[in-house]
Amino acid sequence: MKRTVWISLMFAYVLSACGGGVPPATTTPTETLLPEPTLPPTLTATIEVPMTPEPTPLFKITNEADAMKDPYGVAVNSLGNVYVFDAGNNRVLVFDGDGNLLAKWDKQGSGDGEFNTMGFGGLAIDPNDNVFVVDNGNHRIQKFDKDGNYLLQWGTEGSEDRQFVRAIGIATDSAGNVYVTDDGNPFVQKFDNNGVFISKFGGQGEEDGLFSHATGIAVDAQGNIFVADYENKRVQKFDSAGTFLAVWAMGDDISIKGVPEAIAVDAAGNVFVSDYNLGRIQVFDNDGTFLWALGGKSITSNPFKRPTAIAFDAQGRMFVVNQAGNSVSVFQLP
Repeated sequence: MKRTVWISLMFAYVLSACGGGVPPATTTPTETLLPEPTLPPTLTATIEVPMTPEPTPLFKITNEADAMKDPYGVAVNSLGNVYVFDAGNNRVLVFDGDGNLLAKWDKQGSGDGEFNTMGFGGLAIDPNDNVFVVDNGNHRIQKFDKDGNYLLQWGTEGSEDRQFVRAIGIATDSAGNVYVTDDGNPFVQKFDNNGVFISKFGGQGEEDGLFSHATGIAVDAQGNIFVADYENKRVQKFDSAGTFLAVWAMGDDISIKGVPEAIAVDAAGNVFVSDYNLGRIQVFDNDGTFLWALGGKSITSNPFKRPTAIAFDAQGRMFVVNQAGNSVSVFQLP
């Protein structure tokens, strides 16, 4: 895939004698000079710069001694610690920035601080390093401090406000508000940091602002909200109040529609979207213009195996959860 960059090209006019031949030595030619052109000093043009077609991770987090099963969510806190929701094992694993295991939150059940997943579900971290975990088998969101101490929970089974059918994606904004997608209830619900319901937006359908199986969700520094509209094979952008702003399809080839799963926004505001079926990461600018992509099934050593979550650390490293590979791949992007 390719990224478009802009460069400045300097142009000069070369003036030559008319006729193209060399006149005899005895003839004094009359030179006709063209007037000096009046042009701006620089012009702009686009060139295509190829991206690395086979991205190589710096390393993988696999937790070999106690293997992950169907991991889904990932987030990085202010200390650089990496939190992975090991959904198939009903637990959260905490690693340092080098992939060394620090802690397990692995109580299974329906009590405070316990998990009962259905093999999927995300997690998110707020500006104070509190961790919010989608406990979808228990139809709730749980909040912990960075060390895994249980703080509170909210949610029951249902399709009303503050209820969940199959909660799946979760994100926080700079104010600590929490946004949750639900693939069984086609609304994004917004809560304050303690789980108090604020608002919701969406609904079932294919029109702008509606969803069919919403999955990943992310919020940028300006409060814009990006939602992976899985069944509609598109990404939608909303403002902080849930007002629809933009929509775009997956991929640079309209004949091949990808399936969006995870979404993350980097420090520059670019939107990274995982393509669950095609095994690639596609990158768009903040308004949905396709920029470039990594991976894909055509790549011999493709590192992405059903990518379900993306996160960035303060150094700009990208963490990608491979659900099929039971691992997290870590990349340093150019």
